[in-house]
Amino acid sequence: MTEFELRRWLNRAFYADKKAKALDMLVQQCRERATGLVRATEGNDKGRSSTSKNGTENALIQLAEMEDKAEKLSAEAVKITAEIWEAIIGLHDDDLEAVLINRYILFQTVEQTAESMGYDPRTVMRKIKKAIEKLSPNVIECHPIDVL
Repeated sequence: MTEFELRRWLNRAFYADKKAKALDMLVQQCRERATGLVRATEGNDKGRSSTSKNGTENALIQLAEMEDKAEKLSAEAVKITAEIWEAIIGLHDDDLEAVLINRYILFQTVEQTAESMGYDPRTVMRKIKKAIEKLSPNVIECHPIDVL
């Protein structure tokens, strides 16, 4: 596995988390709209309420489906993070593990990682490169289907 492919594999948690958060925000927005529809139809007893109730029901059904998708996406993000965590702790090098955890699980930039660990950013880059070189055989061994 190349260094590029391994970095892409490590970044999966970032993108899964980003997607899950975006869907959560969309669900929240839809929930607010559906709540508004429910309030609007509650006081409407003047004959034409069946159409608006159908629209409200449809909106609530779609909201429930979106909430289910958001929950599944969040669970998938947790699963991906756990896979990456297992690969990282397989390094058995506390310093390299800490660098990769900050970078690929806590989603810190190189500069943030350097600051939190008391390193120069160039040192963090070297440690990431060293960790990735050391990590590559572990990832192929543990996750051959995901990688290939």
